Amino acid sequence: MKDFLEALINVSEKAANIARHCREEKALFELLVQEKIGNQKNKRFVQDFKTLADVLIQETVKHDIGKKFPDILNYIFGEESNIFTNTLGETIRVEIKDTEEETCKLLIQVLNDSNNAASLLAALVHTEVDSEANLTDVNINLPLKDLGIWIDPIDSTAEYISGLEDLQSVHGVHAVGLQCVTVLIGVFERASGGPVLGVINQPFHQQCQTTNRWHGRVLWGISYNGCNISSVKDAPVPMDNPTVIMSTTENEHVQASLAFAKILYASGAGYKQLCVVDGFADTYILTRGSTFKWDTCAPHAVLKSLGGGVVDLKRISKEPEANLQLHQLTYNKPDKAYDGIDQWCNMGGFVAYLNESLCREVLERVKNVV
Repeated sequence: MKDFLEALINVSEKAANIARHCREEKALFELLVQEKIGNQKNKRFVQDFKTLADVLIQETVKHDIGKKFPDILNYIFGEESNIFTNTLGETIRVEIKDTEEETCKLLIQVLNDSNNAASLLAALVHTEVDSEANLTDVNINLPLKDLGIWIDPIDSTAEYISGLEDLQSVHGVHAVGLQCVTVLIGVFERASGGPVLGVINQPFHQQCQTTNRWHGRVLWGISYNGCNISSVKDAPVPMDNPTVIMSTTENEHVQASLAFAKILYASGAGYKQLCVVDGFADTYILTRGSTFKWDTCAPHAVLKSLGGGVVDLKRISKEPEANLQLHQLTYNKPDKAYDGIDQWCNMGGFVAYLNESLCREVLERVKNVV
């Protein structure tokens, strides 16, 4: 189990390196952006972009974890299609090859014969990373043959593309900017759908004032068979004044119903859940079906390891007194009522929380407006 967690942390850091390097190289970054179309697109957004960085990260996770742990290879799922079309109209399947040279050759096709860019990316993909995470307390055994993985290679792609820096936080929360970008790797039980392990990597956590280079951080949590362990050693204490985080586009009636609490706004579903983990917010509410299993699986596992969870808002609203554990989001079954990626959408919205009583307070306040 320790080897599996270490591999997930290391590949998340490799992913963060790719994300940072692509942003630092302006000429490279301008080559990488492509708009999503058709059933790949999130209907909430007028434009929904994917970047080659997204796809490379996703395929790197699949390659690295699948190679080391073949039992789980066929159950690694991601947000992005690995089909990319270059400016010449050529459709290319992006995948990680056995050698750096082979990967570079494929990327040259994607990048329209930009050899330098392809060489740089291939080197990042094939460079081994050792995060040197302290995992001495990890002694939980997970049955890998019974698990699956959801990857969100770059959550908050819009913020990643805009690249805003030097924005001040409010009560520790960044409303927009690169700080809102996360790499999410979540592990779930294939039978029950419950989240059991999550890794959240924040590639743009802090910027060095001297060099202007970004440094990241990694958080993780495991919750399995009643055993909980996390890199977050002390779960945040509930605030004196309840704080709810949400999107600026959240329903105005929902916002009005939560006037008892301090309301904070931020971009990125992964980042808003991270703000709950960090204790900057007590709960995160989303009433629309605009997130997907890859957005919530990893943060859900981390929250669960700290005594919290992510509850399906629509389901729990029908049974407000029910045990919250009976209405947690699950990650193993597509909703056949929908097509394309919408089969994996969290259609009912959700509330992410650490403290159950504060979650119930939020649910009580919004029950007549959701």
